[in-house]
Amino acid sequence: MTDQAAFAEFATALDTAVARARRAAAEARETSAKFRRETRQLADGLNSRTGQVRPDELTDDRMRRTATGFRTDHGLPVLDVPSADELLPPPTTPGPLRTTGSGRRIPPPSDDDEDFSQERIMR
Repeated sequence: MTDQAAFAEFATALDTAVARARRAAAEARETSAKFRRETRQLADGLNSRTGQVRPDELTDDRMRRTATGFRTDHGLPVLDVPSADELLPPPTTPGPLRTTGSGRRIPPPSDDDEDFSQERIMR
């Protein structure tokens, strides 16, 4: 292989690698921007108390303290978000259970029962 051929092969491989790196960097910037945008929307919803939070979405207190410490140590902004107790709606108490003739307790029928007609037939 001549020097010119080797250089051309190297230049082609370098161009391919640079193009791949630029594409990966652009995808990473896009993913990061989307994540920041969604995080900002969640934070704004929590601060205005319009966001809905499920218990399984909450970060435990230990992790919150660790994250706050990391951000503070590295000079990053720390959002003042409400605690988990402030975010969750008060617990609801379940409705009363009905009792069948055999003494078995069953929950009241709900609207999401797909086979509601069977309950009437069985009685």
